[in-house]
Amino acid sequence: MRGATECARRLKLMLSSLRSKLGKPTLPATGDPITQLVLGVLSRDVPEAKAQEGLDRLRSMVVDYNELRVIPPLEMSEVLHDLPEARLKCEDITRALNKIFAVEHVVSLERVAALPRKDGLAYLERIDGLEPWTRARIRLLGFGQHAMPLDEAMWAFVRREEVVAPRAPLAEAQQFLERQIAEEDALEFFALLRRQAWAEMGAAVRKGEVERIRSVPPDRTSRNMLQALVGGGADKPAGLPDDDEDLELDLETAEVAGRSLDEAEPAAASRSARGKAKSRGKPAAITVAPAGGGSRKAAGRGPRTPTNPRRAAKPAAKTAAGRHGKAARRKSGR
Repeated sequence: MRGATECARRLKLMLSSLRSKLGKPTLPATGDPITQLVLGVLSRDVPEAKAQEGLDRLRSMVVDYNELRVIPPLEMSEVLHDLPEARLKCEDITRALNKIFAVEHVVSLERVAALPRKDGLAYLERIDGLEPWTRARIRLLGFGQHAMPLDEAMWAFVRREEVVAPRAPLAEAQQFLERQIAEEDALEFFALLRRQAWAEMGAAVRKGEVERIRSVPPDRTSRNMLQALVGGGADKPAGLPDDDEDLELDLETAEVAGRSLDEAEPAAASRSARGKAKSRGKPAAITVAPAGGGSRKAAGRGPRTPTNPRRAAKPAAKTAAGRHGKAARRKSGR
């Protein structure tokens, strides 16, 4: 990060100032990583107390987080109607819980907590619906690892105070603070910084005057939806087109081919039955084909109309006159 040396100096002064101004803080509660996940999503842009209140309301709806996983986001957002961007947050919670369940077969991150730090971080980065603030919060308060999460007020505050670069992205700012703050001081600094940041930047956050924290939105393109249906969200199937236009063309081709196969299937089945019967010396059963395919005689329909345009264009009267002329010549002995 540009100006890292000067930022590190300001950071030490800030920590000393916060300690002398606010005294010994009440350290945040640590515990279940899934609880920290839900609280992280809810508290991106609201104080901790309001996020905890929202979590309590969600818990009153369900028995456990596995039941919360299957509740529609719209229904969840009605319970959290007073939280900003409630619908978006509920969608992120649902996406994250379902992703964890798909991998772990249970809504739990206990196994991930025991992974090496690098592997655990990579795992969290693959969970849909999470952003750097919530991932760092899970590591610090859920796993008990060294991390430095920043919500919207904290992020805006450290940039205003030039403790990080004024335009530093959230992930970069968190990584810089994590390197500068010792592991044993992480919880204390987190508590002090959050308290001061919300005191000074809370109004700006409520007015939407700071940079927002949002997760990566889900990919709802037709290609991704088809991939999810075909392979359950697995790797790209072979032969999948590279853009939506090619996908539409392929779907049209597949639809036409599907109709052709449906029409050809009864006729093929009839030929197969006749072949088997002939090989056994038994008369073959005649299969009546549906309209649009199979044998026309078996279906009780007339002879097929000639496909030659010249023959098909002959007037019916001329054909009848030709038949009468032949009959007259036979009678006269010609």
